[in-house]
Amino acid sequence: MQDLKVHNSRFITYQDLVLTVDVLGGVDLQQIERLVSTLRITYQDYPPMRTTLDLYSDPQVDKLIRTLCDKYELPLLEASKSVHALIRALEGYKLDRLKYPKLDREPVFELSEEEAIAAKKYLSAKDLTTRLQSDLEQLGILGEADNALILFLAMASHRFSHPFSVLCLAKSGIGKSYLLQKLSECLPSGWFSLHTQISENALYYFDSHQLDGKVLFIEDLEWTQKMLLPLSTLQTQGRLVKTRATKDKDGMLHSTTFEVVAKLCLIACAYSEKNFDQLSLPFLFLHLNHSPAQDRQVMEYQKRLRAGLIDTRQITATQRRLKCVLASLAPVGVINPFAPLIQLPEDIPHPRKTLLLLLNFMDIVTFFFQHQRSQTTNPDTGEVFVQTHPDDIDLTFSLLQNCLLRRADELSTTARGFYNWLTKFLAEVKTDQFSALDIRKACAEQGRSAKRIHPRTLNRYLKELTQFHYLQVIGGNKHRGGYIYKLTQLCERSPLQGSIADSLQQTLKQVKDQFSKSVGQNPVSKSATRTTAAKTSRTTHKKST
Repeated sequence: MQDLKVHNSRFITYQDLVLTVDVLGGVDLQQIERLVSTLRITYQDYPPMRTTLDLYSDPQVDKLIRTLCDKYELPLLEASKSVHALIRALEGYKLDRLKYPKLDREPVFELSEEEAIAAKKYLSAKDLTTRLQSDLEQLGILGEADNALILFLAMASHRFSHPFSVLCLAKSGIGKSYLLQKLSECLPSGWFSLHTQISENALYYFDSHQLDGKVLFIEDLEWTQKMLLPLSTLQTQGRLVKTRATKDKDGMLHSTTFEVVAKLCLIACAYSEKNFDQLSLPFLFLHLNHSPAQDRQVMEYQKRLRAGLIDTRQITATQRRLKCVLASLAPVGVINPFAPLIQLPEDIPHPRKTLLLLLNFMDIVTFFFQHQRSQTTNPDTGEVFVQTHPDDIDLTFSLLQNCLLRRADELSTTARGFYNWLTKFLAEVKTDQFSALDIRKACAEQGRSAKRIHPRTLNRYLKELTQFHYLQVIGGNKHRGGYIYKLTQLCERSPLQGSIADSLQQTLKQVKDQFSKSVGQNPVSKSATRTTAAKTSRTTHKKST
């Protein structure tokens, strides 16, 4: 009787009629030519024997056999058979792990029959969006209704054939790590990989099964090109290949290729959006809410939580419900017959990336609403597809419109927020002239309704607004009291931003008109139109990709 029990990749137990051997630390898969192992050998009631050796080295194996014979008074033949059976078992396990790298996946998340019925009922509800936002708020994600919904839909996309990635941008102390922690609690164990930080080269040395089909959370994403480019490559191509020079056991240099194949769903946090315009990353950028009202709401929640006024059992039940909802999503394909109607202004920054983000997010929304959408089957392959509804496009536009407007804005996000506050403040005091000292005094007098601005931060805002001609210097002195600024007549919203909003509304109207015409057809012609639209959509999506 021989038995090799794999507790996990770092702890393996071998047992036969003679010996019980625990392999501590697992088997090294990187060194093909060696089988270095740390063994804890037990025989009957004798004290265990511990040793580290290379099981591919005959002198070391012979010495181990002789030691077992002397220590436990075993016959040489029995000890030799047992040790060599252990080597064959570990060798077979090592070859299987190299051939099938997904053998160490976490246990499958199981739903009870009642939970499965409740989850399908949840996904079939007409107010699914409202209920989902209410549950996320109940978990403690406050003041981020739209952003939380976008992040949850992106997190659900790890079960889709084309995962979606989101980067959250906010300054320190806003709660970026807290947000990722709350989102990860909605996923079953083994469905995600949470990292505080990943170095620029570490991504190349991941095992594929550590990332494939999972959500990759990174609390602090380093904004360097060496880190961002591998992430974007893995997102768009689904694989990373790196070749480097390494030394073998004889000290000779030779090339070694590392390959990571995975469908990446990345949800990460960062401090600012620098390098975004230069790299044109295939990720959606979300700016978290850091207004004074948001600060007060979060602090009130923290006080109520510490006072025991929030039922933690209800939070646990909500987490379990959302896990069941995600587990109830079937891995189906998506067909968007309205994709040819999606149009964006020609002068929008990075039009290819922007269009792909829109189309991909529409697919994610349709995938999440699969229990409420019509399905078609490919007669050749039998593959099931879910068809996009105009409501999915409407929800996509409403959630991503602010992101698209920000990408088209010539000002940075913080400078745009300061400019909006400045125009309201000057309208209240009925003047269009001010100095930096006036702004500092106004922030101090308003107290809790506005935060004090650091002088260097204020100077940066004023310099950027002056550079883009939102402000004009009309007097003053740099060294005596500072400059005096005046608002120009430049519109608060650029013509490009206006064209984006108008284009989205016009596109949505065309989609609804086409859907109304298709609904008015008879069932036979409607089915034919759906099949033709599906083929056209797949062809268009391949060309755009």
